[in-house]
Amino acid sequence: MGKNKNEHILNASASLLGFSFIAVTTIRTLNLIHKTHVDQFASLTVLIFTFSAIFSFLSIRSVNDKRSKRFETIAEYAFLFGLLSILLLVILIEARLV
Repeated sequence: MGKNKNEHILNASASLLGFSFIAVTTIRTLNLIHKTHVDQFASLTVLIFTFSAIFSFLSIRSVNDKRSKRFETIAEYAFLFGLLSILLLVILIEARLV
């Protein structure tokens, strides 16, 4: 069951990583928001989901159960933090565009 959960985290992290890249690219190319904290925060979101995907992958590949569980916990917290950062990013973008 644990490995299955990690595969879900990896899949979702990779998908949201792609979404975050699109958000950063859109913000920068369309100049929706000039160099602000929103731009930097969007880049931070990319890093958070990258870490979540990496640690989820390491958890799946690890043969040591204790290490696998530690990687899984890191991946879960990074994923949760990434979800919260996307929520804050959307709020910041809406606040700037209105």
